[in-house]
Amino acid sequence: GSGKSTALIIKCDFLINEIGVPPEAIQLLTFNRAAADNLTRNMCKSLGSEIGNKIGINTFHSLAYHVLKSNPGTRDWSLFFKEDDRSEKDQISDLERTTLEVTSPRDMEAYRDRYARSEHAYCVKWSNFEEFVLHHITKAASLYRARRGASKTVPSNPITRHIERIAEAYDDRLDKNQAFDGEKGLRKAADLLKNGAELPGFKRVAGDLQFLFVDEFQDFSPAFSDLTQALMHRNPTCVLNAVGDDWQSINAFMGAEPNLFKTFKSSYPTSLNLSLQSNWRCGKRIVELGNRVMKAKDDVAAVPAVSHEGRVRVAVGGIQLRNANADWHPQTQEYLERQIERMAQAAWADDTRAKRDPGSIAVLASSHDVFGKPLRDYAGKIKDSEGGAVEFSTVHSSKGIQWDHVILIDAIKSHYPSGHPAEPIQQDIFSDADRRDEGQRLLYVAVTRAKYSVAILAPTELHPLLGSALELAKR
Repeated sequence: GSGKSTALIIKCDFLINEIGVPPEAIQLLTFNRAAADNLTRNMCKSLGSEIGNKIGINTFHSLAYHVLKSNPGTRDWSLFFKEDDRSEKDQISDLERTTLEVTSPRDMEAYRDRYARSEHAYCVKWSNFEEFVLHHITKAASLYRARRGASKTVPSNPITRHIERIAEAYDDRLDKNQAFDGEKGLRKAADLLKNGAELPGFKRVAGDLQFLFVDEFQDFSPAFSDLTQALMHRNPTCVLNAVGDDWQSINAFMGAEPNLFKTFKSSYPTSLNLSLQSNWRCGKRIVELGNRVMKAKDDVAAVPAVSHEGRVRVAVGGIQLRNANADWHPQTQEYLERQIERMAQAAWADDTRAKRDPGSIAVLASSHDVFGKPLRDYAGKIKDSEGGAVEFSTVHSSKGIQWDHVILIDAIKSHYPSGHPAEPIQQDIFSDADRRDEGQRLLYVAVTRAKYSVAILAPTELHPLLGSALELAKR
């Protein structure tokens, strides 16, 4: 809520209308199509369509796509990506097939041994254990490919060496078929830019680029970093301006490396670091809750910039988990359905008292399936109010979006970070400490999507990082 994306638009307006920079000499990069479309709309709204449409606004993957299609040496290769890194089903199947081909009985024994010595030892007894493991080995190989070049060194052991063999075999398969998926395409495009490859018809990034803007810089992966540095190398007089919030770095599962944000100064020694600490979205209590979730010191804490106080509401069910085999989900579902409706009506009552129209409500959770029930079904329990829209979203998908009111329905320790039987496979790539930090940031994103009120529901016990919500709820 500090206006990071708005700052990009203001800067472009200043450069074009005050300094005289040609809009064709400006390039903005985002991480997904929705963000690129939103920036394009707002840019055209602020600067006019004639100017706004001349500014380059791309996702990283679409920029890589155009580089590869412009270069004579790669234009005839198959590109299994375009706007986002959503490889086609055939490529996902190829990675699964490569995993199956590379995995030997000896490799499988290494996974059995690791599981047997972990808190997920019960998985070894599953009749479909090998099928389960192969599925998540494939995901680990994808994560490994995305995090290659990260600052953290991956230890060498039977598990990581096996995952590395899969990644290498899959890359070899792509080369043999003259194909790029999203990850390999980013890195190849960076290589072409850095080495001065011919790019006929793509003048903007081939030497004439003056200003490069990057949105959501906290989500940088090594491949994104490579592409950015290659653009700067190809355009040596270009000015780089990146905006981001390390408290919202929640995409490690896609290869995001928060350390790239923290070490920006070492990568670009002449850079300036300007803080945007004013929160223009959330009420004062909600801003304070976010600061407490992040255990923020005064010098980095967010500062509320709006006048309204904001409301924090909390409900803790105290449902007991008697043993691992007990089915406590029906009791949890019933509890949540009651509380969700109660919190929604309380939020709309706030609007009435403040003489506002009924506001938008978002029901958030860490996943689309919550305590054995689809997230959509929980949101559907809210009785309509005239004009009050109800939506639902995972916390990951909610980043960059805001609503008048938010209801977080799974505020328990085991969901932030979520415990999953796949963890023993990925623990060398994404450590327990990494997961805990990401879980903390995920909670921060969840509670700061709301303008006027946030309701926190914990059917069992409240997440320790949200303990301050109980105090704030009494104010």
